[in-house]
Amino acid sequence: MKKILKNILIFSMLVIIALLAYLLVTDQGGATSKLEEAEERLAEIEKKCAGKTDSLENVIEELILHKRIPPFIDEHQIERLQKKGLSDPVNDLRKDLMGEPELITREGVLGGTMGFYFSEGIHVLNERWVFAYFEDGHVGGAMLLRFDILPDGSIQWKVLDELVY
Repeated sequence: MKKILKNILIFSMLVIIALLAYLLVTDQGGATSKLEEAEERLAEIEKKCAGKTDSLENVIEELILHKRIPPFIDEHQIERLQKKGLSDPVNDLRKDLMGEPELITREGVLGGTMGFYFSEGIHVLNERWVFAYFEDGHVGGAMLLRFDILPDGSIQWKVLDELVY
């Protein structure tokens, strides 16, 4: 009787092992086919997107060419800033802000010095606010500033908010 129970137990274990092996093999087959399906879908998406990047780059170049870079400071605001004493408002504001690194409260790291080093990273949003990127070569951040043109034509800056990445 013991021998029969032992044989039944061994047979049951072999059946369980065979069943588990079968499930593993069929599951891998399912995973492989799902992976293949995902790769095919990705290829379809890449095909649909082909050329779209180039056309988006063309739109951006066109916006830059016509100085309509978001958020679209308009000619009327530029004229008002000129009346306040800025001959070339966007570039004058960029240049002035680049000379004001003390507005950045974050200390540089690893020997770096925080500053507004890239004029392209300074965006004049309108006749009152500027959004500016700053960094020290290791750590970067962004800042929202308010500016006022004083009667003598100088620019006064006030930090509204700051985010370090």
